[in-house]
Amino acid sequence: MHTTDTPTTTTHDDETRPRPAVLTPDRPPGGLPPGGLPPDRAPTTGAPTTGDPTDRRPTDELPPVGPVRRGLAAFAILMTLPYLALKVAWLAGSDIGLAEAGFGDSPGMIALNVATAGLDVVALVLAVVLITRRGIRAPAWLTLPPLWIGAGLLGQILVSMPVLLVAGIVDPPEPTTELPPIEGWVFGMVYAGFAGLGIGLLGAFAVYTWTRWGRRTLPPVTGGARAWLATAATAVLGASVVHLLVTDAGLVQRVIDLGIGSVAAGALWALRTDGARRVAVVLAFAGTGALAAWGTYLGVVTIVPNDLVVYDDLPWGTVVASALRALAGIVGGLALVARLRGSGR
Repeated sequence: MHTTDTPTTTTHDDETRPRPAVLTPDRPPGGLPPGGLPPDRAPTTGAPTTGDPTDRRPTDELPPVGPVRRGLAAFAILMTLPYLALKVAWLAGSDIGLAEAGFGDSPGMIALNVATAGLDVVALVLAVVLITRRGIRAPAWLTLPPLWIGAGLLGQILVSMPVLLVAGIVDPPEPTTELPPIEGWVFGMVYAGFAGLGIGLLGAFAVYTWTRWGRRTLPPVTGGARAWLATAATAVLGASVVHLLVTDAGLVQRVIDLGIGSVAAGALWALRTDGARRVAVVLAFAGTGALAAWGTYLGVVTIVPNDLVVYDDLPWGTVVASALRALAGIVGGLALVARLRGSGR
């Protein structure tokens, strides 16, 4: 008896019925390759990457702080305290460190003391962020702008102090009575504290940055970012030259400022290529921060009436040059952001 084979029909249930996984040398019984899904097929949910502010992993699973970062951040915290204590004492009406009673009681000086004390508090908070394991989760938009300003302010002090000390030994300045009535030990304590804060805070920030972003590569440069960087480099160099020519600061300081501006401009220009080194990012970050921070500071203390700087006639050259430096630094910072984000098309 002949039997005819009945054609097999495929039903919807057959199509959806799970099929056994095919085992291959690179696919164990669990169904995934040893390294997990490839990046283009990886799920969008799960443990976030290091530095993600939405990271909800337990603290003990985050990257460790390490002794170097912890020590530098702790040193930075200590370095903020003497300056902060002095500012609080002055705002409370104390004459400690003042050679003239009542100096600093004017509204302009009170405003400057409040502002500089506030900057010191920001530095203290940043050092606390850098010393904690949870600091790796801090949003970049919240931590990087103040660290950009801090790198500019403190980095320039670290560069300027040795040069100015050597210049003062080689060519001692003539005695003058134009200095504010502040005891000599105050200047030593303040600038030694700034130098220590710069070493501690910027050192801890360098380790923190490497832990959080050090393994990332620069994105390909876009046409828009390249134009941004060219414009910023030109603006930074131009503002630095104007500052050298028209500002009434000391010649040595103006030459230092020109050097910092030139390095920042060169770093921004170097970032226009895809083969740019990370050192260019560091130099552009600190250099543009220095122009933005010190340009703003010098402009404010020149325009706002205060007891530190007294002019018979307002030096408009210094005001204009300071505004140009601040603006060029901000443009440079924005260009750096466009480069690092791979945006600006």
